[in-house]
Amino acid sequence: MRSAISRSSQRGAASVELAICMLVIVPVFLYSLFLDDLLRYSLDAQETALSTVWDFTVQDYTKPLPTSGTTSSPAGGLSTVQKQARLMFCDHESGKDRYDEMVPTTNPDGTSGTNYKDCEDQDHHTALAAHVCWINPDAKQVTCDSPDKSVGSIGAGPLHSRYHDSFTNGGLIRCSARAVVENYLLPKKFLPEFSDDKEEVDLTKKKWSGNVHDNSKQGTTTDAYFIKEQRLAILTDTWALTTPANIRPGTKSGEFYDRVNNIYSNPTNVGYVEMMAGAALYFSQAAQSLISPAYLPMAKGDDPSKPNISIKPHLASMQTPSERIKQETSTRYYFNTEWRDWDQDRNRKTYDKRGPYYMGGKQAESY
Repeated sequence: MRSAISRSSQRGAASVELAICMLVIVPVFLYSLFLDDLLRYSLDAQETALSTVWDFTVQDYTKPLPTSGTTSSPAGGLSTVQKQARLMFCDHESGKDRYDEMVPTTNPDGTSGTNYKDCEDQDHHTALAAHVCWINPDAKQVTCDSPDKSVGSIGAGPLHSRYHDSFTNGGLIRCSARAVVENYLLPKKFLPEFSDDKEEVDLTKKKWSGNVHDNSKQGTTTDAYFIKEQRLAILTDTWALTTPANIRPGTKSGEFYDRVNNIYSNPTNVGYVEMMAGAALYFSQAAQSLISPAYLPMAKGDDPSKPNISIKPHLASMQTPSERIKQETSTRYYFNTEWRDWDQDRNRKTYDKRGPYYMGGKQAESY
């Protein structure tokens, strides 16, 4: 009799243990699988926004940012940087990119076309517990604003403002992304027969089934998980020249010349205005008795309204940075920088200490 009671007690204890496992351990295990997917998707969304903005630091800001058309799917927005980022993160991660593989697709207007395989293939919808997507109306594929040029305007005066307006193509650039995740593993309610209806709590939001893309378009904040929007901004525009400043005497064009001329001939430059008024008076009087009208500045003479610039790079084969200037029937060499001032020669000493490579580098920069 005691043995039978003992066996019955053991079976009862085992049943209790099994119930505890079902009520606690199994949900915890399932939640762990789901949270693993959710965390990974959160990090992928973060990478999308935070890595894209840094691509703007390597653009050529002597020109406006290149743009791409919006006919492809997904739309590329205005900047090529944004379009390429969207193509990279079509499948929500950057680990596998197949830009050289195109597949047939149907455009939003119903016409046929082609698109990158990463954007059309649904092999990234094979996660165990959850699925992520950009196409929900409340989600946001990586989006970058146009450069806010006003941020770099420091109000230093009309000379700076005109220069800033003429040559600034960068500025404050913001990128952001927001993904939606839907549950395909966890039941909304787990073993409801063991709980009190009044105290019953949903274990998760809706458990979805069926076509992932169709479901992603329908998810809302009540039945899907919207990852917090990821944002990053960067202020970039180096004003750096992209072509060597190698200007021969008499040259009146080029990146470097245009920037010097912008400052030199600025109407708010009081010295320039006074010089032009004095030059006009001088040439007017000189033309009456000293200078032939055929050789006035606007004809063949030296025009004071434009700067004269001569820059020759200091090549390794040159002992001194000099420029050859033709003078009547002969030529003379002149330093094109403050290489020597016949005092302390600081430019020359700095160059000698720096060495042949940029900022004292031990070897030439390569890409």
